[in-house]
Amino acid sequence: MIVALSTGLPQYYMLYSQGRELAKFLLEHVENEKIASYYTSAMEDFVMVNDDTVAELPAYGVYRLMPSRGTSEEQILLFAGHSSPREETYQFCDSLLSTAKSKWGVQRIVSVGTRWAEEPTQPVVEASKVYGFGASSADVAFLRKMGIIEHPTEVAPYFANIIVGMAPLYGLSAIKLSVDHGEVRPHPRQVKAIISALEKMFGFSVDMSLLDEEAEKLKTDVNLLTKNLGKGGRIDGDQLSM
Repeated sequence: MIVALSTGLPQYYMLYSQGRELAKFLLEHVENEKIASYYTSAMEDFVMVNDDTVAELPAYGVYRLMPSRGTSEEQILLFAGHSSPREETYQFCDSLLSTAKSKWGVQRIVSVGTRWAEEPTQPVVEASKVYGFGASSADVAFLRKMGIIEHPTEVAPYFANIIVGMAPLYGLSAIKLSVDHGEVRPHPRQVKAIISALEKMFGFSVDMSLLDEEAEKLKTDVNLLTKNLGKGGRIDGDQLSM
Protein backbone atom coordinates (compact mmCIF):
# COMPACT_ATOMS: atom_id res chain seq x y z
CA MET A 1 0.00 0.00 0.00
CA ILE A 2 1.33 3.40 -1.02
CA VAL A 3 0.87 5.91 1.81
CA ALA A 4 0.91 9.42 0.35
CA LEU A 5 0.16 12.07 2.96
CA SER A 6 1.70 15.50 3.54
CA THR A 7 1.69 18.06 6.30
CA GLY A 8 -1.53 20.01 6.72
CA LEU A 9 0.24 23.19 7.87
CA PRO A 10 -0.27 25.84 5.16
CA GLN A 11 3.16 27.41 5.70
CA TYR A 12 4.78 24.14 4.61
CA TYR A 13 2.62 23.44 1.53
CA MET A 14 5.08 25.11 -0.82
CA LEU A 15 8.03 22.79 -0.08
CA TYR A 16 6.61 19.72 1.65
CA SER A 17 3.46 18.62 -0.20
CA GLN A 18 5.03 15.93 -2.43
CA GLY A 19 2.91 13.12 -0.98
CA ARG A 20 -0.34 15.02 -1.52
CA GLU A 21 0.63 15.99 -5.09
CA LEU A 22 1.64 12.41 -5.86
CA ALA A 23 -1.72 11.07 -4.69
CA LYS A 24 -3.56 13.76 -6.66
CA PHE A 25 -1.70 12.87 -9.86
CA LEU A 26 -2.23 9.12 -9.49
CA LEU A 27 -5.94 9.50 -8.79
CA GLU A 28 -6.37 11.77 -11.81
CA HIS A 29 -4.32 9.69 -14.25
CA VAL A 30 -4.68 6.07 -13.15
CA GLU A 31 -7.96 4.18 -13.15
CA ASN A 32 -8.94 3.57 -9.55
CA GLU A 33 -11.69 2.36 -7.27
CA LYS A 34 -12.36 3.74 -3.81
CA ILE A 35 -12.73 0.80 -1.47
CA ALA A 36 -12.91 2.50 1.92
CA SER A 37 -13.10 5.76 3.84
CA TYR A 38 -11.03 6.04 6.98
CA TYR A 39 -11.77 8.30 9.94
CA THR A 40 -9.61 9.02 12.95
CA SER A 41 -9.38 11.50 15.81
CA ALA A 42 -5.84 12.27 14.63
CA MET A 43 -7.25 14.24 11.70
CA GLU A 44 -7.44 18.01 11.79
CA ASP A 45 -10.54 19.26 13.57
CA PHE A 46 -12.70 20.88 10.92
CA VAL A 47 -15.57 20.14 8.55
CA MET A 48 -15.98 21.50 5.03
CA VAL A 49 -19.24 23.31 4.30
CA ASN A 50 -20.00 22.47 0.67
CA ASP A 51 -21.93 24.35 -2.02
CA ASP A 52 -25.19 22.86 -0.74
CA THR A 53 -24.47 24.22 2.77
CA VAL A 54 -23.95 20.69 4.05
CA ALA A 55 -21.08 19.76 6.34
CA GLU A 56 -18.63 17.24 4.92
CA LEU A 57 -16.49 15.40 7.43
CA PRO A 58 -12.95 15.00 6.05
CA ALA A 59 -11.76 11.44 5.66
CA TYR A 60 -8.83 9.51 4.30
CA GLY A 61 -9.52 7.39 1.25
CA VAL A 62 -8.27 3.94 0.32
CA TYR A 63 -8.11 3.39 -3.42
CA ARG A 64 -7.32 0.37 -5.55
CA LEU A 65 -5.13 1.52 -8.45
CA MET A 66 -5.63 -0.27 -11.75
CA PRO A 67 -2.92 0.94 -14.17
CA SER A 68 -3.66 0.22 -17.82
CA ARG A 69 -0.02 -0.60 -18.49
CA GLY A 70 1.89 -3.11 -16.42
CA THR A 71 2.56 -6.75 -15.72
CA SER A 72 2.29 -6.88 -11.94
CA GLU A 73 -0.46 -9.02 -10.44
CA GLU A 74 0.11 -7.44 -7.02
CA GLN A 75 -2.80 -5.39 -5.71
CA ILE A 76 -1.78 -1.73 -5.50
CA LEU A 77 -3.58 0.33 -2.88
CA LEU A 78 -3.22 4.05 -2.27
CA PHE A 79 -3.91 5.69 1.09
CA ALA A 80 -4.50 9.42 0.60
CA GLY A 81 -6.14 12.37 2.30
CA HIS A 82 -5.94 16.00 3.34
CA SER A 83 -2.95 15.74 5.65
CA SER A 84 -0.77 13.54 7.79
CA PRO A 85 -1.60 13.45 11.52
CA ARG A 86 -0.06 16.12 13.73
CA GLU A 87 -1.00 14.37 16.98
CA GLU A 88 -1.58 10.80 18.13
CA THR A 89 0.87 9.61 15.46
CA TYR A 90 1.62 6.27 17.10
CA GLN A 91 -2.05 5.55 17.71
CA PHE A 92 -2.83 6.49 14.12
CA CYS A 93 -0.09 4.15 12.81
CA ASP A 94 -1.32 1.36 15.08
CA SER A 95 -4.86 1.63 13.76
CA LEU A 96 -3.85 2.03 10.12
CA LEU A 97 -1.34 -0.83 10.07
CA SER A 98 -3.71 -3.20 11.88
CA THR A 99 -6.58 -2.37 9.52
CA ALA A 100 -4.40 -2.51 6.40
CA LYS A 101 -3.24 -6.02 7.23
CA SER A 102 -6.49 -7.50 8.52
CA LYS A 103 -9.06 -5.88 6.21
CA TRP A 104 -7.21 -4.96 3.02
CA GLY A 105 -4.64 -7.76 2.88
CA VAL A 106 -1.66 -5.41 2.77
CA GLN A 107 1.77 -7.01 3.10
CA ARG A 108 4.04 -4.04 2.32
CA ILE A 109 3.86 -0.34 3.15
CA VAL A 110 5.52 2.17 0.82
CA SER A 111 5.48 5.59 2.43
CA VAL A 112 6.40 8.57 0.26
CA GLY A 113 7.40 12.12 1.06
CA THR A 114 10.25 14.48 1.59
CA ARG A 115 13.27 14.62 3.84
CA TRP A 116 13.40 17.30 6.54
CA ALA A 117 17.03 17.40 7.69
CA GLU A 118 18.85 18.32 4.47
CA GLU A 119 19.62 21.64 2.80
CA PRO A 120 16.82 22.55 0.36
CA THR A 121 17.26 22.27 -3.39
CA GLN A 122 16.61 25.13 -5.79
CA PRO A 123 12.95 26.08 -6.42
CA VAL A 124 13.25 24.52 -9.88
CA VAL A 125 15.17 21.29 -10.49
CA GLU A 126 15.99 19.47 -13.71
CA ALA A 127 15.99 16.06 -12.04
CA SER A 128 15.43 14.63 -8.58
CA LYS A 129 17.03 11.79 -6.67
CA VAL A 130 14.88 9.34 -4.73
CA TYR A 131 16.31 7.93 -1.51
CA GLY A 132 15.02 4.88 0.27
CA PHE A 133 15.27 3.21 3.64
CA GLY A 134 13.61 0.06 4.87
CA ALA A 135 12.09 -1.38 8.03
CA SER A 136 14.36 -4.44 7.83
CA SER A 137 17.48 -5.70 6.11
CA ALA A 138 15.23 -7.57 3.67
CA ASP A 139 13.53 -4.30 2.73
CA VAL A 140 16.91 -2.64 2.20
CA ALA A 141 17.98 -5.54 -0.01
CA PHE A 142 14.83 -4.99 -2.09
CA LEU A 143 15.67 -1.29 -2.46
CA ARG A 144 19.16 -2.17 -3.66
CA LYS A 145 17.71 -4.61 -6.15
CA MET A 146 15.47 -1.83 -7.48
CA GLY A 147 18.46 0.49 -7.83
CA ILE A 148 17.13 3.06 -5.37
CA ILE A 149 19.72 5.23 -3.62
CA GLU A 150 20.20 4.42 0.05
CA HIS A 151 18.94 7.10 2.40
CA PRO A 152 21.60 9.18 4.23
CA THR A 153 22.12 8.61 7.94
CA GLU A 154 19.97 11.21 9.70
CA VAL A 155 16.94 11.72 11.92
CA ALA A 156 13.74 11.11 9.94
CA PRO A 157 10.80 12.70 11.81
CA TYR A 158 7.01 12.66 11.55
CA PHE A 159 4.35 10.26 10.41
CA ALA A 160 5.68 9.29 6.96
CA ASN A 161 8.79 7.86 8.59
CA ILE A 162 7.35 6.57 11.86
CA ILE A 163 4.92 4.29 10.03
CA VAL A 164 7.88 2.55 8.38
CA GLY A 165 9.56 1.94 11.72
CA MET A 166 6.37 0.54 13.24
CA ALA A 167 5.38 -1.75 10.35
CA PRO A 168 7.46 -4.79 11.44
CA LEU A 169 5.56 -4.84 14.74
CA TYR A 170 2.52 -5.84 12.67
CA GLY A 171 4.29 -8.38 10.49
CA LEU A 172 4.55 -5.99 7.54
CA SER A 173 7.49 -5.00 5.39
CA ALA A 174 7.92 -1.28 4.81
CA ILE A 175 9.90 1.19 2.72
CA LYS A 176 10.19 4.96 2.72
CA LEU A 177 10.85 6.81 -0.54
CA SER A 178 12.10 10.35 0.02
CA VAL A 179 13.13 13.34 -2.07
CA ASP A 180 15.00 16.47 -1.01
CA HIS A 181 12.71 19.36 -0.21
CA GLY A 182 13.10 22.58 -2.17
CA GLU A 183 11.34 22.23 -5.51
CA VAL A 184 8.21 24.32 -5.15
CA ARG A 185 4.67 23.05 -5.43
CA PRO A 186 3.40 21.14 -7.42
CA HIS A 187 6.87 19.49 -7.35
CA PRO A 188 6.60 18.02 -10.89
CA ARG A 189 10.15 16.66 -11.15
CA GLN A 190 10.03 15.16 -7.68
CA VAL A 191 6.62 13.59 -8.19
CA LYS A 192 7.86 12.13 -11.47
CA ALA A 193 10.94 10.71 -9.75
CA ILE A 194 8.84 9.04 -7.04
CA ILE A 195 6.44 7.57 -9.61
CA SER A 196 9.41 6.21 -11.57
CA ALA A 197 10.59 4.42 -8.42
CA LEU A 198 7.08 3.07 -7.80
CA GLU A 199 6.94 1.81 -11.37
CA LYS A 200 10.05 -0.27 -10.75
CA MET A 201 8.69 -1.64 -7.50
CA PHE A 202 5.16 -2.50 -8.66
CA GLY A 203 5.75 -3.26 -12.34
CA PHE A 204 3.41 -0.71 -13.92
CA SER A 205 3.80 2.42 -16.01
CA VAL A 206 2.04 5.78 -16.05
CA ASP A 207 2.03 8.51 -18.69
CA MET A 208 3.96 11.34 -17.04
CA SER A 209 4.14 13.75 -19.98
CA LEU A 210 1.89 16.18 -18.09
CA LEU A 211 4.48 16.36 -15.31
CA ASP A 212 7.12 17.34 -17.86
CA GLU A 213 4.80 20.10 -19.09
CA GLU A 214 4.21 21.29 -15.53
CA ALA A 215 7.96 21.33 -14.90
CA GLU A 216 8.56 23.57 -17.91
CA LYS A 217 5.73 25.87 -16.86
CA LEU A 218 7.08 26.05 -13.32
CA LYS A 219 10.53 26.90 -14.67
CA THR A 220 9.10 29.73 -16.78
CA ASP A 221 7.00 31.10 -13.92
CA VAL A 222 9.88 31.07 -11.44
CA ASN A 223 12.21 32.76 -13.93
CA LEU A 224 9.67 35.53 -14.50
CA LEU A 225 9.15 36.00 -10.78
CA THR A 226 12.89 36.06 -10.16
CA LYS A 227 13.35 38.75 -12.82
CA ASN A 228 10.53 40.72 -11.23
CA LEU A 229 12.21 40.46 -7.85
CA GLY A 230 15.51 41.62 -9.36
CA LYS A 231 13.74 44.74 -10.61
CA GLY A 232 12.59 45.64 -7.13
CA GLY A 233 9.34 43.71 -7.12
CA ARG A 234 8.31 41.11 -4.59
CA ILE A 235 7.30 37.46 -4.77
CA ASP A 236 4.17 36.44 -2.89
CA GLY A 237 3.69 32.83 -1.85
CA ASP A 238 0.43 32.71 -3.78
CA GLN A 239 2.29 33.49 -7.00
CA LEU A 240 4.22 30.24 -6.68
CA SER A 241 1.22 28.13 -5.74
CA MET A 242 0.28 26.22 -8.87
